[in-house]
Amino acid sequence: MQKKRKLTVTNSRSYTETVLVVEEGVERELTQNAKDEFLFMATAGYPLWILSSTDSNTYHPETLNYLEYLRMSQRGGVPPYFQSEASRHSATIRVNPITIVQTLMDVDQWLHIFCSLVTNAQILEILSPGEEEGYKERTQRPSTRSICRKRPSGCLIRDLQNGSSFVTWVENVDVREQDKALHPKLTPFVESGYAFGARRWISNLQVQAERFIYSTGINTSPSDSPISLEGRRSLAITAKRMVISFCSDVCNSTYHNWSSSNKTREKNMEVKTNKRRGDPGKPPGLHRTAGCTIELLSSHNRVFDYLRDIQNRPQWERISTNSIVHELATFSTGPDPRNCISVLAISRHNDILLLQECSTDETGSFVIFAPIEKAEFQSLLCGVDQEIQLMSFGFYILPNVSGSILDGTLLTMVFQITVKNVSKKKAVEVATQIVKETLHKIIEAVN
Repeated sequence: MQKKRKLTVTNSRSYTETVLVVEEGVERELTQNAKDEFLFMATAGYPLWILSSTDSNTYHPETLNYLEYLRMSQRGGVPPYFQSEASRHSATIRVNPITIVQTLMDVDQWLHIFCSLVTNAQILEILSPGEEEGYKERTQRPSTRSICRKRPSGCLIRDLQNGSSFVTWVENVDVREQDKALHPKLTPFVESGYAFGARRWISNLQVQAERFIYSTGINTSPSDSPISLEGRRSLAITAKRMVISFCSDVCNSTYHNWSSSNKTREKNMEVKTNKRRGDPGKPPGLHRTAGCTIELLSSHNRVFDYLRDIQNRPQWERISTNSIVHELATFSTGPDPRNCISVLAISRHNDILLLQECSTDETGSFVIFAPIEKAEFQSLLCGVDQEIQLMSFGFYILPNVSGSILDGTLLTMVFQITVKNVSKKKAVEVATQIVKETLHKIIEAVN
C-alpha cells in the first residue's frame, strides 16, 4: 500500500498556500509533468505565444494563446471565479547559471532579491531531499487563504559561456477574480501584468545581479569610487536592509492593518496609517507609518529624476528646507549611473546624515532613505558590518497603466514617526500632514 503525503505549493504573489494529498508514487509523475509543461512553455513559439505587432502592448509583447495552452497541456480551464494571468520574458543576467540556481534554491534570498514582490518566503516541506545541506525544512505554517493558483512556472537558464546567463522566465497563474482588495488606482497596474508578470521578476533579478557586481567591486576598478571595497560592501548591506524594511512598511498584507486617516477631508489624496511596535532593525517604541499613492501626469522617468536629484530636495523635504544638501559619499550599483547608494549631508543638521538608495528599471523605480548618525557612517566606511537601527522613508515610482498604454506615474510615499512625547492621535496627524504637504509640493513641481 502506497503511503500518502502532503504536497505543498506556495505562491509569492502574496502569501498563499495550497495543500494536496497525493500518493508517494504520484509525486514523481506530478513533478515530471510540471517540468515537461514548463519546458515546453519556455521554449515554444507560435501558436502558443503570440507576438504583438502593435506598440500599444510593448510591455508584454508575448501573449499566451490560452486555447492552445489548454489543448497542449490537456488541463482543465480556469476554475470558477478565477482568471488566467500568463507571461514570458527573457533577458541576459551577468551571473553564471550555478549562482542563479543556488540563489533561487535559498529561500532566505527571495526576500533579499525580490523584496518589492515578496513579503514572506518559507520552505513548508521538502518532498525529495537532495545532497546539498542547508536547505532546512520549516514546520510552522501560517493560516492563509488561497487567492492564487500557480500553474507550472519558473525560469530556464542557459549558460552563455562568458560568466553570464540567458534567463527565460515563465509566470503562469490563476487569480481569484473577487479578490478586489486593491485600491482602484493600482488595479490597472496589477491586471496589466506589470505588477507580477515575468518581466518584473526578470528585471528584479537583473538589477540585483548588477547591484552585487558593483557593490562588491567585481569588474570595477578602485578609481570608480573613492570608497573602499569594504566600505562599499557595508553600505550596500545596510542600504539593502533599509530597502527591505521600506517594502515591508508599504505592503498592504495581513501583517499590516492600514486605516484611512483623512477619508472625508481630501478624496484625491487619501492618506492611510498603521501602527507598529517592536519591529526588528528599527528604533524601539511605537511607530506610526503614513502612506499615500497619487497619480501624476509626468512620466515615470521624469518623476524619478526629480526625486533623486539632491538639488531639488529643499523644494519638497521639510528637513532640507533652506539648507544645502551635498553628497559625502556615493557609488554606482549598476551600469545606469542613476542606480546608486549615497550618503547625504544637510547643512542645517549637523547631527544626522541620510543614507539613500536610488534604483530604476523599466518596471519601476524607488528613492529610499533613512537617517544615520555620523559615527555610524564612519563605521560603515571602515567596512564594519553593524546592525544599525533604521527608520526608512521614501518613494516607490511605478508606470501608470491605462489599458495597455503607459499614461503617467503612480507615486507612493511612505513616512514614519516615532511616538514619544506626543499622543497617538497627534502622531497620526503629524505624519499625515507631512505626507500631504510633501506630495502637494511634488505635484506642483513635476505635473
